Amino acid sequence: MKLKFNSYQSVYHLLDDLPMDELRHMHRVGILAGLLTQELLGIQSELLPQHVVLFEKAAQYHDIGKIWIPSEILMKSGKLTEEERQIVQQHPVFAQMLLTEAKEGNIVGIPEHLIPLTMDCAAYHHEWWNGEGYPYGLQGKDIPLVARITSICDAYDAMTSNRVYRSANTHEYACMELERYAGIQFDPTLVEVFLKSTINQMDAYR
Repeated sequence: MKLKFNSYQSVYHLLDDLPMDELRHMHRVGILAGLLTQELLGIQSELLPQHVVLFEKAAQYHDIGKIWIPSEILMKSGKLTEEERQIVQQHPVFAQMLLTEAKEGNIVGIPEHLIPLTMDCAAYHHEWWNGEGYPYGLQGKDIPLVARITSICDAYDAMTSNRVYRSANTHEYACMELERYAGIQFDPTLVEVFLKSTINQMDAYR
């Protein structure tokens, strides 16, 4: 599939095609990713203080590939068909294609130094710790750290937000689900830090 856009098009113009609920979700996930990254300083040896802002900004683009998912699928109130589900699961691949164009200068708006982290975040945030995620079946620490962080924040926000197909779940329910899937879907060390530390800073998120 070849993505359609005008040369030197702004990423912000592309994002205008996303429903407002999706844009708000991406923004909240970015805030959560920054909070979690802050708590991981000193725990994850590869993290430096500057990564807090960088990971937050990168995570705000994590669902950018949904630009090419038809709105009638994104906003569908009922259960997705198998074909529709497969289309949605292509959004990390679409993001990778888009960010490759940004790297080559054909899409503007994302700072050049942020593109590699944004690529990792958008392409791999649906990979699972046990290797059963999509689209590439990466597992464990083969999944970039920024994507493992974003995966937790994405899931938490999705569970605790109103969606077109269901009402928001409680904070307590979301935390139980994260704990339940630690070591399966999510990096268990990151889940532990999220549950013990990040949620204490939720005022900044809300």
